[in-house]
Amino acid sequence: MSTNTEQNIHQKGFDKGYKWLHWSMAALILLMFFALIGFAEGITTQERMEMLVGHSSLGTIISVLLIIRVFKRFIKKDAQPVQMINKWQLLVSKAVQLGLYACMIIVPVSGYLSARFHELPVMVFGSFNINQGSQVAYNMETFLSFRNIHEGAISVLMALLVLHIGAAFYHKLVKKDSVLASMTRFKKA
Repeated sequence: MSTNTEQNIHQKGFDKGYKWLHWSMAALILLMFFALIGFAEGITTQERMEMLVGHSSLGTIISVLLIIRVFKRFIKKDAQPVQMINKWQLLVSKAVQLGLYACMIIVPVSGYLSARFHELPVMVFGSFNINQGSQVAYNMETFLSFRNIHEGAISVLMALLVLHIGAAFYHKLVKKDSVLASMTRFKKA
């Protein structure tokens, strides 16, 4: 039986399931960034409630995908391709990846906690109220604390994504190696 290290040597890319998780989450996270525009100060309470339904519903889907992804990456330890890059690039890559995972965990947890203390009902998929009894649970100070954590983690996530995407293009356009292809190629070589 081969070990993950032996599999990595022969593996040119991530498995299809991991690629599907990566690109699905990328699309959904990008869609969530539009919430920054949607939650502008000038919207009505009704519009804000509609935005909360969409935002919390997408957040729930992303959270489920993240749980699967964390399981595959850190618990099951699916094989990953070994990239032939400099040691410093490998260290930076690992730090950015771990930072992305940390932010992808902090953002939904802080979002859920801020929703628990929100004054408006936060309906996931329009049917499940996260903050049932919000009149009792509503606490402006607690809500603002969790919302600040949520927004700060989103800002860090965006910065790390810029680094992640920039590195992918650097490998494709400058280094002309297979780093980007390991996550984009869906058919067997």
